[in-house]
Amino acid sequence: MNPPHTLALDIGTRYARLAVARPGAAPPRPVPLPGDVPGEGLPLSAAVRGRPVAALREAYGTYLARYGPPAGAVVVLPRRTAQASAGPATAALAAEGCPRVRAIGTAHALLALVRHTAGAAADTGEEYLVCDAGARAVDAARCTLAGPSVLLRATAEATGPTGRLGAELDAALLAAAGLPDDEEGHRRLAAARLDDPDGRRLGLAVARAVRRPDPFDETPVHRLGDRDITAGTVRRSLPPLIDAVRQALDEVAAPPGAAARPPLLLAGGLARLEPLTRQLAERHRLLPLPADVDPGYAAAAGGALVAAGLADPGDRYPYAVRISTHHRAAGRPHTEALELAPAGALEPGGDIVFAVRDGRPVQVLPDAAAGRPLRVEAVGPDGRPVPLPDVTLPAGTPDGLCRVGVRVGADGAAALVLRPVASGADAETRLPLGPLPVPPET
Repeated sequence: MNPPHTLALDIGTRYARLAVARPGAAPPRPVPLPGDVPGEGLPLSAAVRGRPVAALREAYGTYLARYGPPAGAVVVLPRRTAQASAGPATAALAAEGCPRVRAIGTAHALLALVRHTAGAAADTGEEYLVCDAGARAVDAARCTLAGPSVLLRATAEATGPTGRLGAELDAALLAAAGLPDDEEGHRRLAAARLDDPDGRRLGLAVARAVRRPDPFDETPVHRLGDRDITAGTVRRSLPPLIDAVRQALDEVAAPPGAAARPPLLLAGGLARLEPLTRQLAERHRLLPLPADVDPGYAAAAGGALVAAGLADPGDRYPYAVRISTHHRAAGRPHTEALELAPAGALEPGGDIVFAVRDGRPVQVLPDAAAGRPLRVEAVGPDGRPVPLPDVTLPAGTPDGLCRVGVRVGADGAAALVLRPVASGADAETRLPLGPLPVPPET
C-alpha cells in the first residue's frame, strides 16, 4: 500500500479496525498492520481500552509507522460516544498531521456501504433498521432516508445482564476450553473461528443441540489447543445475547400502524454468529452485506468509502433553519423569519452557512436585539417548525453590521454565528444551539 490513501478507523472495545477503499467496484479492504489478529483487527493495549480518543491515537500511530500519513481519514464512532468523542477524535488526528479528518456515526457508515453497493440512490422516505452488535453492546437505530440525509428516528442500546455482550460470550468459550480471558486466548479463539468463517458449521451444530441437547450438546464446534468447545457451551451462552439484540430492535421498531417492519442491516462481530442471525431472520428481513465484506469490518468499510469520496455519509441536516428577526418599517416594529441555512446545507464539521436573501449575503444589526430572546427553529418539508432553544444575544454583541449563519460542529452540536462585516472572522460571536432536532413523525 503506497500513500496517499484515505483511511477509515473504527475503534472497538478490544480491537481497532482500519480499512481503505480502492477506486472502482472492489470492496474496501482491511489494512494489514503488525500484530493484527486475523479477522479481528489491531489489538488495543490495556492502557487505552475504554478511552476512545487514546485508542484512536494508538491505532493511528501504528498506521503511521507502517504507511506514513494518509491523504485523509474518517473516524467511525458509535452513537453512545459520538457527541463526546467526535471533536477530540478529529482534533487528535489533525494534530498528528492528517490533512482531512471527519467523524461519522456507525449507522451512517453502514448505510453508506449498502447504498454504495446497491449502485442507485434509495427512495426518500425509505426506512432501515441498523444494528451494530459487538463486544460491549448492541447499538440499534431506525433510520429514514431524507434526500441526501439519513435521519436517526429512534435509537437504543442494550448490553445484556453483565454489561459485556460479545465479550461475555468469548469469556465463556475460553473458560470452557480452559484458557484465560487474555490476549493469547483471544488470538486462539479468533484463529479457531477462521476455520468456520461463515459460521455455518457452528450454526448447524447449535441448531441440533437446541432441538435435542442430549446427545448434540457434546458436538465439538471449535478446537482450542487440546480441548474442544462444544455446541452446548454456545447454546447455553446465547439467550442473554439474543435477548439484548431483540430488546434494542424492539425499542426502535416502527411505530404502531406502520405497514411493515423495515429491513434490518446487521453488522459487528456478533453478526458472524449464525444462530443469532437465524433467529433474527424469523422476525426481520435481513439485508445482505456486500460480498467479501466481513460483518466485523462493515462499519470501517463504509467509512473507507466515505473517506475516499466514493460514498456520501448522508449526515447533512435535511431541514432548513431559521431565526426570528426584528425591524422597524413606517415607524412600527415588525418580526419576520430569516432563513439561516437551507435544507441539506449543514454538514457536521463543515463550514459556516451564512444567511442569503435574493442571492446576496444578509447583513443584520444584532446590537438592537441584545438581551432579547430570539426564536430559532428547524422547518421540515411540510412547513411545520420544530423549536430549538431560544438564544439571547449577550450585552457585548457587536454594534455594527454582521453576517449571521449557522455551523454544525464535528460533535453534531450547532451554533449561531455572528461575524462583523468590518472585522471578519477574528471578531465573530458564537452562541450554542445544541443538537439540531428531527421533526416528529406524522
